[in-house]
Amino acid sequence: MITTTTTCTTEGCCRPFDESSYGLTTSSTTATTTVGVTMETLPMIAEEIYKTALHIPTSLGRLASEVFSHFFVQRKKPQWNIQQTVMMAFLQSFRDHTLTNSLEFWRVMLIAPTWLTPLTSKTQNGSFHVRRRHLHGILKELDQQEDGSRILPVEWMSAGTILDRCQSMINPGTDTKQGDNNDIAKTQKQTSTALVLRSRSPEKIILYFHGGAYCSMSAQTHRTLTHKISKSTGRRVFAVNYRLAPEHKFPCGLYDAVQAFLYLIDADHGYCLDPKNILVMGDSAGGGLALATILYLRDHGLPQPEGAVLLSPWVDLSFSFPSWDNASVYDYLPNNPDRLPKMNPANLYLGTDRASSMVRHPYVSPIFADNFENLPPLIIQSGGCESLRDEIHDLVTKIAASKTTLIHHEEYEDMVHVFQAFPFGLSSEAIDSIGFWARYGMPMISNSVARGLLPNAIGRQPNQETDDGPFALRSTPHTMRRRLRSMPC
Repeated sequence: MITTTTTCTTEGCCRPFDESSYGLTTSSTTATTTVGVTMETLPMIAEEIYKTALHIPTSLGRLASEVFSHFFVQRKKPQWNIQQTVMMAFLQSFRDHTLTNSLEFWRVMLIAPTWLTPLTSKTQNGSFHVRRRHLHGILKELDQQEDGSRILPVEWMSAGTILDRCQSMINPGTDTKQGDNNDIAKTQKQTSTALVLRSRSPEKIILYFHGGAYCSMSAQTHRTLTHKISKSTGRRVFAVNYRLAPEHKFPCGLYDAVQAFLYLIDADHGYCLDPKNILVMGDSAGGGLALATILYLRDHGLPQPEGAVLLSPWVDLSFSFPSWDNASVYDYLPNNPDRLPKMNPANLYLGTDRASSMVRHPYVSPIFADNFENLPPLIIQSGGCESLRDEIHDLVTKIAASKTTLIHHEEYEDMVHVFQAFPFGLSSEAIDSIGFWARYGMPMISNSVARGLLPNAIGRQPNQETDDGPFALRSTPHTMRRRLRSMPC
């Protein structure tokens, strides 16, 4: 059994400033994380789809205008090819005509990526029973409600063959490499060998948290992206279907994320993985959740993962940075969602009654954390014209100012939010960089840190004057590889 060893000093966690303002949501015993179409919501969704379809002629006109400008006037962004121009024109038109639609509509629409599951992917069920872990602070109340009956749905993703894909569709099954995932069955198998200690598995994996503004999408909608990541890194991906808002408000998602990590390293009822063989990863809201999970683990004396890769992480739910307004002409995200009547994701995640008091909590918006010391190595990828650009810049600067945390930031010119999920030219370069980081960069950094040869930020002090300018940590995969090769090993 894994338990916390310390309480933290984080205001709003082990040191609450106003417990009544949290209104923690009770734990649910159901495995469902999203709300499907019901007889009550079906007419509303159908009406919204019909109204959206009425805008198709306008959207086609906008698309034609963008294509004409791309070829005969000026590209919207220098790095954009015709494929990206067409895709962004379509997504922006769809966004502009659906901003007032319901969450149920968006959940139905965002199921679409599931249809694009790669033919060479291999998926397996990895669901597990959630156990009480004696967690402290803001997760204590949720943890005390667990009795071992709740099941958290997760999915293993790995790169395989078309035959593997067909087999997984016919029989989803469970993971067999590490044994039975059912905790009860596993306990029964081990009763006759209770005195036998399990050795740590040598397998290296990725723990993945999907994006979707904490209120939509799933591990299944992200299969195209997790398949690319698995293929590039040579690791299986453990993608978690954490509970979604508004049915399950904060900190339910954080609690599920922490539980997933503890399950993977649990020697008694989990996978018995070495924490240093787990690379935590997430995109958008999932990237923010990954960072919040690492902060919670650090604050409460729990084991830390090998590192984290954050793809366009959403780390400020207050929408306080200007790029939310000035980048919407290029990005597909809405112009400052804080002003949306129905779809303000911060209100959905926190609840309208406590959003103002909780939005700056470090486990909600990690950019407001008191310090970023003693975290595992972090790599952040983002787009140069995405709506989250400014908050990511600020996050990188704050982490780089720490004395004990390694940070590397890759900003891809003219790219949009979570561009790695799209078939753009620079997407492949970013995915290759993740593979290089997982296969070679992380071991080199770990070796140098262990020998005391690496001070901070891939061998560079954050305030050191360089020819690269004030944001020297924002670079490309090529500069990352050059810096890693120059490190003493």
